[in-house]
Amino acid sequence: MDPGKKADTFFDDTHIRYKTIFENTGTATILIEGDMTISMVNSELTRISGIDKSRVEKKMKFPELIAEGDREKVIANHLLRRRNPGAAPGNYPCRVKVANGEIKECILTVALIPGTQQSVASITDISKQKYLEKEIARISEEERCQMGRVLHDDLGSHLAGVEAMAAILAGRLEKENHPEAALAREISGLVNQAIGKTRAMVRGLLPVNLQSTGFVQAVRQYAAQVERAFGVDCSIRGGNHIDFPDIPALTHVYYIIREAVNNAAKHGGAKKILVWFKDRPLDVTIDVRDDGRGFSGSDGKKKGIGLVIMQHRADLIGARLEILDNRTGGTIIRCRIEKKYLS
Repeated sequence: MDPGKKADTFFDDTHIRYKTIFENTGTATILIEGDMTISMVNSELTRISGIDKSRVEKKMKFPELIAEGDREKVIANHLLRRRNPGAAPGNYPCRVKVANGEIKECILTVALIPGTQQSVASITDISKQKYLEKEIARISEEERCQMGRVLHDDLGSHLAGVEAMAAILAGRLEKENHPEAALAREISGLVNQAIGKTRAMVRGLLPVNLQSTGFVQAVRQYAAQVERAFGVDCSIRGGNHIDFPDIPALTHVYYIIREAVNNAAKHGGAKKILVWFKDRPLDVTIDVRDDGRGFSGSDGKKKGIGLVIMQHRADLIGARLEILDNRTGGTIIRCRIEKKYLS
């Protein structure tokens, strides 16, 4: 056989092999040029997004597939990957815009093709997984609240009744100088301790009633507790006119703020902490700013656990969590939640 034909056959076979692999990876796969033009996609992308190949290949830039709130991050990583491939994240959560205008929660995995300015990206749809996580979290929250109410309304009231009866009995025995009066008084004291422990459990299960107290007021109350406990200046700015109708989502936002404030006061060595609410047309942004040490130091592991918890809560409600350096020193933890998640 002619060597030239042999080489052509080899390259044709290789091209067919790689194209077959590309088409059947099981995830939405995209070939992206240096200028972010999408040069090739597989059928899985059409299934996920509802956008036909003919509308994408060589006609659409990659950021156009991404939800607006995540585009800046995707573009920044694309440029960084070409300047310093090792510094750009290989995979990260990213929301994809689909044909009907809905947003899907996905994991984006991207790698630069060696020796080229092209990159190959795969998009894994985790929307169902996120939905199930949110449902599990919602059910867990409801069960936790129910348990708190039972402890408060049922067991707490029952113990209070027992304590009152024990106190009355102790009083009567004391009037009669009965030898068992001291024992009755001790029983009354033990029941009173049980009431205190029950109330502590209720506070742990229901630390704040956002509906009756109000979200911003609940944050103010926690800030006052932090000031007393750690001797720091913890102030609140804005938020007085923000309407937060979604109580389950707000519970997570409230705990994100608590964790951020607690980290700054307990582990960051902060002297001043500011919780700043910013109400904008499409979203609410909450900054927790401090003048502490940032996220370096011996307590890094504890802070890391706190950050994981905060990120998990943000993911459950579709919020974006950012950790930024404060220009005046310290850290800014920023939580941005779109108002569509609060309605």
